[in-house]
Amino acid sequence: MTAYRENLLCTYKYLISVREDLITHSLNLAMTGELKDMNEAFDIGDTYNFDIEQFKGTNDVNLNRLIEFYEELENLMNSMANINAIKEEDIADENEG
Repeated sequence: MTAYRENLLCTYKYLISVREDLITHSLNLAMTGELKDMNEAFDIGDTYNFDIEQFKGTNDVNLNRLIEFYEELENLMNSMANINAIKEEDIADENEG
């Protein structure tokens, strides 16, 4: 594997972590603002699977901008994966190394 490809995969792996952190922080923002009532309905230890669609079109300008950024990041990552033929096993191999 070339040094360029190694760096490309490392960059893509970093973008995955950024995407995960972005959704976590967006959720935290929503649960203390726009979705505060929902947050109060949960008990400690409760689980709920959120979908990015649930955060769209809120009255919170900051949350809306974060969701727009998340979608732009998704588009960038999809484009990079397609252009560079990045596959799941490439990322798994990079995680192990």
